[in-house]
Amino acid sequence: MKKVFLEKSLLYKILLVLSSLGLGILIYLLFRSRKLFYYQFIEMLNLDSYIIEVRKAVWVYRKYIPNWVIYSLPDGLWIFSMGISILHNRYYYKKAQNIFTIVLFSIVGVEIIQGIYGGHGTLIGTFDLADVICYIIGYILCSLLCYFNWKKNYKNKEIRKKEEILKREQKKILIVVIVFTILGLLPALFS
Repeated sequence: MKKVFLEKSLLYKILLVLSSLGLGILIYLLFRSRKLFYYQFIEMLNLDSYIIEVRKAVWVYRKYIPNWVIYSLPDGLWIFSMGISILHNRYYYKKAQNIFTIVLFSIVGVEIIQGIYGGHGTLIGTFDLADVICYIIGYILCSLLCYFNWKKNYKNKEIRKKEEILKREQKKILIVVIVFTILGLLPALFS
């Protein structure tokens, strides 16, 4: 019974992570510059002709899509996806939540630095309040979803091998933060 729960829970986690991350990448591919990394990666795989055809088809609807969906929603989807990876199915949810909160403050700090020192065409980037709002909404939605999962499935469970589980969760979270930091930087690379 426990194995079935873990398999379903892992499948749910993977589905949430990949669907939110995939939607953000799809927005980049369909509506953002073709100079960005994701598009260049598609070109390397010789799939760009398919994307070009889809871009032509969806471009007709571009005028109906708000700018925040194209330029800020991928950021919110990215942090949501990262948060699910960090928080979902953790015995030590509160410790993981602290790390996720540090990630949020770091990202918002970068946005503030962009506002002070950045600007269009600079290496640092441009501050966008919509980015900050999407980050915060992604953070809140993910935190609530994972908190209720933790409360239902992990809060009152007795933990055996506490030190071992804590170390394993910390290693997983560190890997997730590194991988998602790289994924978050990719759109800006090679542009």
